[in-house]
Amino acid sequence: MQDFIVDSGSDGKNLVRVILTRYPHLKMGQAYKALRKKDVRVNGVRCKTDQPVFSGDRVTLYLPDDVLSGSVAKDAGREVASPPYQIIYADTKLLVVNKSTGVTVHQAGGRRKQEPFLIDLLRRDLEDEQLELCHRLDRQTGGLLLVARQANIVQAVLRLMRQGLLLRRYRCLVRGTPIPGETVRSADDELFREVTAWLEKDPSRGNVYIHDEKQDGDLSIITRYRVLRTFPAGDPMQGEIAELEVELVTGRTHQIRAHLAHLGHPLLGDGKYGRNHYNRLLKGKKGALKGQQLFATQLIFLPTVKGPLAYLAGRTFDIEPDYDWIGSDQ
Repeated sequence: MQDFIVDSGSDGKNLVRVILTRYPHLKMGQAYKALRKKDVRVNGVRCKTDQPVFSGDRVTLYLPDDVLSGSVAKDAGREVASPPYQIIYADTKLLVVNKSTGVTVHQAGGRRKQEPFLIDLLRRDLEDEQLELCHRLDRQTGGLLLVARQANIVQAVLRLMRQGLLLRRYRCLVRGTPIPGETVRSADDELFREVTAWLEKDPSRGNVYIHDEKQDGDLSIITRYRVLRTFPAGDPMQGEIAELEVELVTGRTHQIRAHLAHLGHPLLGDGKYGRNHYNRLLKGKKGALKGQQLFATQLIFLPTVKGPLAYLAGRTFDIEPDYDWIGSDQ
């Protein structure tokens, strides 16, 4: 058991955030589990849900000292793997989760059963079998996901996406600098270039194909992008590499990856829609470039959001992309 006094720098912040700042070795799941088991007290009162705390509050944790210090997690001489996710926001209805690259969000056809799926990890760590994904990210795409804690919230999130009241933005690194598209103004008044096409899905191979003209069975796609900055590709390559911010208007399978590749600007590190001979020339922070350089970095709830998630109207959640390509540090 340990306790501490909330300082002025943590005034008004949520309890779990304050606890994790105080005890950086404590895992997010452990903190939420302690709340559910009422092993946390604020000013002597047991808590079972996250809540704001204020300067001068006394927080008491009924957890073993070695768990709080992280000594039980130390592994002498071996590198500890990165956590598969971080919870960056939580309330009684919704979680905002930052998924690590290389983590599969749920079991799909043909996926190895021994692989840890994000939704299963969350249900286990938070001891809540009711958790449901509101949308998906590819295995090799890191970044922000919404996870519902109540049955009606999944449909509420999907409805906001269809209405254009919940904006999803990504950042990525691509070969060359794209220029096609019509200039449009997004719902939050930001300028983007908008490109449209048609997408054919091949479930037997897990691939999609992009067409400029509609073919039987094709689905329309709309992708918006803007160039944030450019980098010299470096010897022995010619040309440049661009960092893009991308906004999905439609959210089809592999849309960003396939659409940008179709435009002639594949993602760095994308082995499916990219160019392997080009990817092999790129270097990552620890040797060869690891995976596609694409991250879901922003979720924007517009001020006009209504319904069960109206309390999030005007709220933005964002993270920085964790690119592996060493040139992105320039």
